[in-house]
Order: sequence, then C-alpha cells, then structure tokens
Amino acid sequence: MKRAFGVIYPLLSIILLLWIEQGLDFSYGWKTVAKAFLFLFIPLVLFRAGKFPFIHFRTIDRKSMRIALASGLAIMSVIIGAFVILLPYIDIDALLIDIAEKGVTSTVFPFIAFYILFGNSLMEEFFFRGVLPSLLGASWIRFLLPSFFFAIYHVAIFLPWFSPPLLALAVTGLWIGGFIFQLANERSGTMLPSWTIHMFADVGVLLVGVYIMYFS
Repeated sequence: MKRAFGVIYPLLSIILLLWIEQGLDFSYGWKTVAKAFLFLFIPLVLFRAGKFPFIHFRTIDRKSMRIALASGLAIMSVIIGAFVILLPYIDIDALLIDIAEKGVTSTVFPFIAFYILFGNSLMEEFFFRGVLPSLLGASWIRFLLPSFFFAIYHVAIFLPWFSPPLLALAVTGLWIGGFIFQLANERSGTMLPSWTIHMFADVGVLLVGVYIMYFS
C-alpha cells in the first residue's frame, strides 16, 4: 500500500502543480502554498506515526558531510559553467517575461532567493529524498523513481524557458543529480547530506538568477 502511494501520489501532485504553474494565473506565493500542502503538510499528516527518522540530524557522520560539501561545490560549479556555455541558446527575454508574470521582480528577488535556498530546498528534500524513498522500501527503485519524479517536477518550471533539447538535457541532469542526492544520504540515514548539496546547487542557480535579473 505504501509503495503504491509512493508512486501514484507524487505523479498526481506533479500533474496538479504543473497545471497550477502553467495553466492557472496564480501568484508565486499561492503556488508555494500549493507545493507546501502537497509536499509537506499531507505527508506529515499521513505518516506522522513513522516519526520521519530521516530528519534526525544528530546521527549524521562527518565523512558524509565532507562528501556532501565537496559534491555541492562541484555541482554548483557545473551549473554556473553550463549556464555560461549554453547562454547563447537560452531565451533570456522569454525567461524574464515568465519570471515577471510570476510576480518576481528585482525588489522581491532577494526574499524569494532566501526562501528557495532554505525553505524550498528543505521541502523538496523532505518529500523526494525523505518521504518517497521511505515509502518505496529498500529496493533499487528508491534511488531511481524519486529522482525521476524530482526531475519531471521541474519541467513545470523550465517549460517556458528552454527549447526541447535543452529541456531534455536539464531534466536528465536533474535525474542524475537526484540520484546523487539519494546516494549521499545512504551512509547517514538522514537527508542532511542531500539537503546540503541541494543548497549548493541552489546557490549556483540563484547566482545565475542574479545575473539574469540585474545584469542581462
């Protein structure tokens, strides 16, 4: 039952968020509320009896964190480097229009960046690297499927920005990245290593955002 829920629920949630992101004229704030309800509130209510051992950060070991820090720096560098290389193929104007339509301006960007770095990353790690793997059990599926869901979930964000080949490349990179995130958690049994890597990746994305928002 739990394994079926771990497959069906994320699919339905992603479809709903894709519809909200692309089909409805909601502000960024309401989209964030919808994501929090689906990724955080409902799992917390349904599975609170399990006590979520993956958020018990006191069990973390130093080696896992050293690996996470090194991996995070590497992924951040890859993101920035990929942006520099692919810049000629990215429709910056369409990206800026899409961001503006979502209510993200140069004034509110620093506040949204703070939320993305700490709040959004925590919410996504809780759902994709905590709840889903625990529902899918000890099989190899727990590595591949949550990572796949993590990748296609971001299609809703990237859809207006990239051409189909770049979109496929971005989704593939996110799938591989999600797989790495999950591997990082295996030694410690908590999501702190993957959350650390995730935040470094977000720093890379946000630095790209700073360039686009203020210097393009």
